[in-house]
Amino acid sequence: MMFKVKTILCSFMILSLFVVNTSSWAQSDTLPNDLGKKVNTPEGLKKVIDSKDLRFVIVDVRPETAYNNGHLPTAINIPRGFISDIKNPPPKDKYIILYCYGGLTSPAAGERMLADGYKYIFVLGGISDWPYELETSK
Repeated sequence: MMFKVKTILCSFMILSLFVVNTSSWAQSDTLPNDLGKKVNTPEGLKKVIDSKDLRFVIVDVRPETAYNNGHLPTAINIPRGFISDIKNPPPKDKYIILYCYGGLTSPAAGERMLADGYKYIFVLGGISDWPYELETSK
């Protein structure tokens, strides 16, 4: 009985460390001039999308089929943030906003893109609760 309790407590502690690390990255950013504060809500990001601000590139890091079924307007698809897998990666001086569905894939994609030389990364997290219309691709 005591072994089971210790095992459950240990598992809970490990899981909570993972969740804390993931959620802390989910709102971290390397955008200059506090621009991350401008895009950290659906309303703020929608304003950026609607303004067509060319400094920003919105990147969907989900698999291509998920992207095709519905993505944020103007978003490009770079599954899991692997730049080497796409023909025309965004310029490295752009402000990259990454998202996935639930917030678990985009943090790793952010780390990967930072390692690939992108210096302006904002990890939005997941869009499962995105309140606005999504675009679809054929």
